[in-house]
Amino acid sequence: MGKTMKKTQKAQIRLSGQNIYVDKKNRTIYYDTISKQGYIVDKKHENQALFYKNRLAVLFFAAILCAGTFLTWTQAAIVFAVAVVLAEFRFRKSFLKQLEIVQDIDFERRLSPIKYIVENKEKNKVIALALLYLAFSVLVCLNAYMEQYTSALMVLSVALAAFGIYCSGLHFVAYTKMK
Repeated sequence: MGKTMKKTQKAQIRLSGQNIYVDKKNRTIYYDTISKQGYIVDKKHENQALFYKNRLAVLFFAAILCAGTFLTWTQAAIVFAVAVVLAEFRFRKSFLKQLEIVQDIDFERRLSPIKYIVENKEKNKVIALALLYLAFSVLVCLNAYMEQYTSALMVLSVALAAFGIYCSGLHFVAYTKMK
């Protein structure tokens, strides 16, 4: 019975982080702070929800790649700004319209990233991700130093490294909580 219960719990917890909750009926709820509405995220919309939840980071990294390959930093910043506006518009006018609105949200049961990692990932993958995030942090700073980036890009590289260390820390903490 213990294994069956764990598989059921794994199927229920699909998303985690800020504004993601589980209500009393074990439904995954996304709470939009702008519209003050809660939306049920079912299995069918899970992948889209994951992209939209991380849309700023995805678009930010895409802008950095564009700036590093074929655009200037100014052009990449403009492309980033336009992409953010379009993604936000699509998120609000298309994606949220597909989801069912829920009125009774239990704000006491927010899904933390650590709880999500502990309940949904294997130990060996968690430690591998923790180490990869650390490697990312070191390599970003090393690259900035080797390429002799300007002060602004150096600050950006340090910020990315800090984010990598944060993610690594989350995974290390989750690893220590795994059985």
